[in-house]
Amino acid sequence: MLSRRDFSATALLSVLLLGMLCGCTAAPTAESVTASLGAVPIPTAPAVDPMPTATIGKPQLLAMGASTLVILDPATRGTATATGPDQRITQPAASGTASLPGATTSATITLAVKSASGSISLAVSDLVCRNQTGAVIPLTAVGPSSATATAGDTAQLVVSGTFTSGAAQVTWQPAGNPLALWDFTIELD
Repeated sequence: MLSRRDFSATALLSVLLLGMLCGCTAAPTAESVTASLGAVPIPTAPAVDPMPTATIGKPQLLAMGASTLVILDPATRGTATATGPDQRITQPAASGTASLPGATTSATITLAVKSASGSISLAVSDLVCRNQTGAVIPLTAVGPSSATATAGDTAQLVVSGTFTSGAAQVTWQPAGNPLALWDFTIELD
């Protein structure tokens, strides 16, 4: 029969042998795990979101007010930004009541381009506006109906349309090729 002291020593030796056979060690600490992994860099967000690039055949979908790099051909590139809509009516017809169904407002949209190289032309005929049902919203020029930006210059075109409440979009499609589409909402409530 084993004495209590011999039993404790045998039990401790058995546990140590079993631990060595199983590869078990003491519970790891946070420091030991970090040291075994090495330094893991924590990614940081870029200082500025990268600007999307729009090319013929690869148009960009943007929120109104966002800019895009546009490449019309290897020699013609710049940035384009659509802003607005600047609504004439933004409140309901009577104080405290919702807008009547079919209520409309005129609003203006401004498309500005800055050419980095080559000439970038804007024309009212290159803009198509649709509401949330896909119906075309006719646009008319407010001021000149076309503008051109040469290298280093900026040009802008202001257009007006009549809108109802809801989502809409304006697409810039030079020579019939969609290049950039800006999404926006008209609110009459």
